[in-house]
Order: sequence, then structure tokens, then C-alpha cells
Amino acid sequence: MWLSKSGIVTVVILTVFYLTLLPFLAHAFELITVGLSAFPWRQTYLFAADQSVGNAAMMLHITAGSVLVALVPLQMVGRIRLRNISFHRGIGSLLVVLALTTGLAGMVYIPLRGTIGGPLMSAAFFIYGFCLFTAALMLARMVFIGNRQGHWEWALRLFWLALGSWLYRVHYTLWYLLTGGLWSEPDFSGSFDLIQNFAFYLPYLVAVQFWIVAHRDAHQGTLPKRLGAW
Repeated sequence: MWLSKSGIVTVVILTVFYLTLLPFLAHAFELITVGLSAFPWRQTYLFAADQSVGNAAMMLHITAGSVLVALVPLQMVGRIRLRNISFHRGIGSLLVVLALTTGLAGMVYIPLRGTIGGPLMSAAFFIYGFCLFTAALMLARMVFIGNRQGHWEWALRLFWLALGSWLYRVHYTLWYLLTGGLWSEPDFSGSFDLIQNFAFYLPYLVAVQFWIVAHRDAHQGTLPKRLGAW
């Protein structure tokens, strides 16, 4: 049989993921198209007529973030990661660059424009951008020095952080399906909205840290030479 049971499960998970990702990517493409138009600020609050730096930061954030979330699951597929080292390294390098760009662009945009949800959302999203940027930077450092343990830990953190924008929308979709939008307001001032400011990344980082501690002994050592350089 071409695929093992675990392989079939992986294919199913990836299929479901990419099907749920399609609306997110379509919306991102729409925003990119708007951003490239003559007067994008007339179509969305994300752009402003008098802030070229902020507009450029938002365009970078949307573009890099969309590619990041679309590619990052491929790094966790064992068949790809273990059997095609060159591909793994190439995609890994690209993901680090995309994560650094996404995080930094968001951290530039937020102080200039803020977020629609006000100071709390701005602070939460800035922290998220900082976590994403830091995880990418630390992962690159661990690979550069050949630290297998650090590579594994920071790769897991970056994986879940990279999925943050997708998880944010999944949380809202499920919540609206289950409750009809209870405790959620258009200006993101509802109780659910306030929780969501942090819920799309902090619980996952905590869970990942518990997983790392529980499985740390299995990942000690240094990276093989073929993985220890970019």
C-alpha cells in the first residue's frame, strides 16, 4: 500500500486544514488587491491616506503571513521532513524569513495605526508579533549552532505561532456556529472578543511548553551535519 495508516491520517488532516484555509487565503488575496489599488483607504480601515509606512507594513504583514500559514504544515510531515532534507531546509529557511517579516511588520503597524479593538487588542497582537519574531530568530540560531534540542523546541513554538491567524478565525467560526456570536461585538469589545485577543496563541504556547518538558529527553544532542547548516 502506497500510504500507511499514519500517512492516510496525515493526508486527511492536511486536506481538512487547507480546505478551511481557503476562505482565509481568499480574504488575504482580496486585501492585497485592495492594498495595490489607487486609494486602498477608501475600501478598508487597514490602510490610511497619510501613512505610507503603515500601509507598506500591513501589505508585508498580510502577504508574508498568508504564505507562512500556508506552508508551515509541510514542515511537520515526517515523510517530507525525513526523506527530503534539502526541501526541509529550503522551506525552513523561507518560513523563518516569512515569520520574521510578518512579526516585524505587525510590530511596526500597530504603534502607527493601532487595531480596531483598541489598546488591549493592540497590546495582545503586538505581543503575538513579538513572540512570532522571537521564535523565528531563535529557531534560526539553534539550527546555525547545530542544537538539536533547541531546534525541536523552537520549531514547535514557531509552528503553532505561525498558525495563529488561522486559529484566530477558526475560533470565531466555531464560536459563531455554536452560539450565534454570543459576547462578541462589531468593535471587538465583547467578552469573547477580549478573551480572543490572547486565546489564539497563548494557550497553545503553554500546551507546547508542557509537551516539550514531557518529551525533552528524546530530543537531546546536536543536529546531524546535513541539518546543522542553512
